[in-house]
Amino acid sequence: MSVRINREYVNDTAKLIMHRLIARQIGRDPSLVERAKDSLAHNYQRFEGYAFVREWSDMLGFPPSTVRRRLTSRDEEMTRLRLSSPFVLAEGINFEDDTLRRRIWKAAKRIAERSAIHQTAGLPRMAA
Repeated sequence: MSVRINREYVNDTAKLIMHRLIARQIGRDPSLVERAKDSLAHNYQRFEGYAFVREWSDMLGFPPSTVRRRLTSRDEEMTRLRLSSPFVLAEGINFEDDTLRRRIWKAAKRIAERSAIHQTAGLPRMAA
């Protein structure tokens, strides 16, 4: 059975996977939140006036446990915010390894395929 998958859904799922990994790292090293603040501040002038800068700034002001919870949230706001995440550019976070990136992409694609199969069959979506 051939199932058409939505590439945007795959990308959003890959970003969720990446942010789950980041949330785990924050659990081990809460200073990553401070480094994300530095990353956001570094890019502030470039993106000044964009709503996501203020939204990330507000979120990074919360305790690390709250930031971790928000990073892994599936709500629309976080799906949108993950597109502009200061964490992926923060010192101490590294997603440059091609093997890791391929593994994340393949996992996201598998999740999207399962979701598409369940939607086609009329079954409830499985949690990623």
